[in-house]
Amino acid sequence: MKQLTDAEYRLREGEHVSGPAAPAYTQRVHQISQQFAGRVLTSTRQARDLLDNHALQIHEEKGVTCVFDPTKAKCRLGGENSRRPPDLTDCQPGCQNIARTDLDIAILRNQAAELEELVNDPLSPGPRRERERHQIARLTQIIDDHDHTRPEKV
Repeated sequence: MKQLTDAEYRLREGEHVSGPAAPAYTQRVHQISQQFAGRVLTSTRQARDLLDNHALQIHEEKGVTCVFDPTKAKCRLGGENSRRPPDLTDCQPGCQNIARTDLDIAILRNQAAELEELVNDPLSPGPRRERERHQIARLTQIIDDHDHTRPEKV
């Protein structure tokens, strides 16, 4: 719940969110803030209901946020149990559950910088440098897409 409280604070402070699930992310975070603020759980049933709440299915991973909807999840194409969380180790490009916050983009910028060091290392094997160049290009595209969808300040 703290993760979602932090997300709501960042949104209020102007954090930009991009990606196909950006509107769902913003809507869920605001809904959670209004619905659960100050709520005390007094039973196991309340805790179970809270954990099963669709609005709370926001999962942060290193550089990506999954606004989980099992019907759209590319990581779980096998029609598995909808109560099972997403497999963030198998996050697929083009998944409609992806949102990227400014926090995610900062992580991706750091990853790209680290990869750039490997690419520029003359002792790094050629195939590795080529693989890292492709990864840098992919990360740069994600970062550019995020930056280009940022609303202009008035």
